[in-house]
Amino acid sequence: TGVQTCALPISSIYTNPALLVMQDRPSLSFGYTSWIADTNNLFGGINFVKDNRAVAFSFYTSGISGFEQRNNPGESNGDFSIQYVSISGAYARDFKWFSAGIAAHYLNEEVFPYRANGYAVNFGLATSLSNNRIRIGTSFLNLGEMEKLDQVATELPSSFNFGVAVDVLEFVHGKSPDLPILATLMVDFIHPLESLSNNDQDFTPTETYFNLGINLLISEVVEVRAGYKTQDNARPTSFGLGFITDKVTFNYALIPFNTGFGTVHSIGLQYQL
Repeated sequence: TGVQTCALPISSIYTNPALLVMQDRPSLSFGYTSWIADTNNLFGGINFVKDNRAVAFSFYTSGISGFEQRNNPGESNGDFSIQYVSISGAYARDFKWFSAGIAAHYLNEEVFPYRANGYAVNFGLATSLSNNRIRIGTSFLNLGEMEKLDQVATELPSSFNFGVAVDVLEFVHGKSPDLPILATLMVDFIHPLESLSNNDQDFTPTETYFNLGINLLISEVVEVRAGYKTQDNARPTSFGLGFITDKVTFNYALIPFNTGFGTVHSIGLQYQL
């Protein structure tokens, strides 16, 4: 779903690094997303959790190829690609009443023939209440800068986030006691810290917005999710499905676009070490 602040996968390194220490065991994650316009996104990460500490490392790449380069009208000089890379490391610690985390990201972008490097830092806090039925997280994301790509530097989408996840209902049918259903509601508040020079607000909200989500956990094995994002005319809704075993968790998500670009598909695997 769009709600991520109170989720617990390794990808929390990008949303709230304090959540990394809330995992039960060390884990390894991989993900692939087929984005619009044939853009391919790859993610991989590992989270080492021991006692009250967690150390995590990850990479994320996004790229698209097949662009033709021309100096003048006529035959092209060949094809070029656009590529973005993030290499990250994070540290989180549990202080009993709350956890805190920090993540650092090395960033690289390449748009033929230009290249630029940069950095970003994420800070996060998280806690749980009422026997883990209420989870709260807050974070500052993407604090950093990029080098100039030719003449202008790419602006980072820095933001302040605050999120809450609440287990609101647990239902057990009298005839099926082995199929309990746990319903969780999630809300994220996101306040952009910079006014990006992006006129297409369909894709990058420039004002405060909310991510709303619901998750149904069935028999602690199957998860069904749905999310809604305000201030987003192009992709306001998202849907997901997960299968959980003792060692492996499989996730699938889709995001339909309202602008005719198609539908985004994403798969992920998380392996408990």
